[in-house]
Amino acid sequence: MRQGTDQQISLSNSMQLADALRAVPEGVTIRVEVSPGSRYSGVSGYNAWRHSICIKLTEYAQKGKANEQLVRYLALLFNKPVNDVQLISGQTSTRKVVLLRNIGVEEVESVINTTLKKAV
Repeated sequence: MRQGTDQQISLSNSMQLADALRAVPEGVTIRVEVSPGSRYSGVSGYNAWRHSICIKLTEYAQKGKANEQLVRYLALLFNKPVNDVQLISGQTSTRKVVLLRNIGVEEVESVINTTLKKAV
């Protein structure tokens, strides 16, 4: 995975990352902004204006393929079964909200920060 250059997150901005996450009784919701049809898949940064995590996907936004790839990617990233990841809004938009079940905000933030550090 590589980090995007246009919307990078610096380690000092990791506090802002929490703005994209929200604890709910089932787990954590994550605001994401996807870029379908990219050359690679992965977390590419943080959009401070939209308070969302930027994720690139190789699948195109046709017939739900990018949404399916997003769910599979997040399940793999957080080591969760696919059933624990649910797209709850934004099915036809690049801005989405995803529910991760049975996980805490601190763990989600840690995994994303680790992923971004590896991408640098």
